[in-house]
Amino acid sequence: MKNKAIKIFLVLLITISLFLLLLKQSKKLYAETLCGQIIVDPENSSWLVYNRDADHDGKLDPFYMCGPGDPEDFLYRGKRNADGTRKGDQVDLIQKLIEYGGNCIYMQIIRSHGGDGDDDHNPFINSNPQKNLNEHILAQWEEWFTLMDENNIVIFLFFYDDDARIWETEDVICVEEKKFIKKIVNRFKHHKNLIWCIAEEYPEEFSKEQITNIAAVIKVSDENNHVVAVHHNDKQAMAFYDNPDINQYAMQFYNPLSAEENHKIVVDSWKKSRKWYNLNFAEQREWGTGEVLRKKNWACGMGGAHVMILLMKIKDTPIEDLRSCRIQQSFFESTDFNTMEPHDELAFEDTQYVLADPGRSYIIYSSSVIDLVGLKNMTAGIYTFKWIDCITGKTVIQKNLKVNAGDISWNKPELFSNETAVWIYKVNR
Repeated sequence: MKNKAIKIFLVLLITISLFLLLLKQSKKLYAETLCGQIIVDPENSSWLVYNRDADHDGKLDPFYMCGPGDPEDFLYRGKRNADGTRKGDQVDLIQKLIEYGGNCIYMQIIRSHGGDGDDDHNPFINSNPQKNLNEHILAQWEEWFTLMDENNIVIFLFFYDDDARIWETEDVICVEEKKFIKKIVNRFKHHKNLIWCIAEEYPEEFSKEQITNIAAVIKVSDENNHVVAVHHNDKQAMAFYDNPDINQYAMQFYNPLSAEENHKIVVDSWKKSRKWYNLNFAEQREWGTGEVLRKKNWACGMGGAHVMILLMKIKDTPIEDLRSCRIQQSFFESTDFNTMEPHDELAFEDTQYVLADPGRSYIIYSSSVIDLVGLKNMTAGIYTFKWIDCITGKTVIQKNLKVNAGDISWNKPELFSNETAVWIYKVNR
């Protein structure tokens, strides 16, 4: 009996020691990231956060991405100059996002060598991978990235376009490719609003082992620990559940679907993720504009995903669509949605979708609320309500409302549209 007690004690001691070691490593990792940088939420890897505590409440601020999934040729737009730089509209595109909304741009470094770009859509001297990277090109990119970074616009940076492949080395990452990746990472890792994405539709040219090896090179080279994403083929499930170097599943469901169908897909992916990574609904054809776009954006967000809109190329994007992205981003980032999970089973009355940390904090949404929204199985308490009209962005805050236990409903504010969301959180007393 004594020996059994000793064994139990030793197991507990080892378990506690391992936990403390992991906690120490996590805190070290968090400490090494840049102030204000987008990182994986240390408390919940299903979401991303800013490495900052603006409210001084001991909690990192939630980050939400909603905006352009284009133009993929951003880095190569415009007439090419003799030194490799471009006379394009990149600054104009960034300025449009700054003014109206949409906090990301989806772009690719290598678009030549089988990709969708021209032969000179790469950053090498004379567009030749056997030569060094062109410093003039990188310096121009740095100017654009700095403008984006200063205005909290995400540089969603792919190393490879779909079908693009320079070094055919099977599962091994050759010296030349490793050198290329390291130089890109070291050049741009100082930006806070940066997400690395290895390859678009990766299985077209890369094996799982190659992606795993490239992710390892990025992580070793990037002591700031930026988020690393992988973009999958149409309807392909995440293939890197057990890889700590990969943090985001960039989803592609290419054929047009309704807002409700997209929501179901995202919720299903969320359940399968087991909190190993965060979701980015990155590509779908015919996303639409206006009301259709807005409803799809909210449907994905309420399912647990960021949104990047295919063919939202900024230049010809309606201003109201960019504004709707900003309304959604701003609302989500004003809440504590990064503590929540999809809980549509709690929907009551006209409520359509629910994100929740049940008993404490909820976001409920409806694209067709007539009068009442509600929640099932509410915990009694004092709550604050922050309402938003998803069309206009108008907000109404109601403080210290008493809520009884059970299935409870509330009237939306007067003059609000049928597209309405509300954040409901318990007040600590």
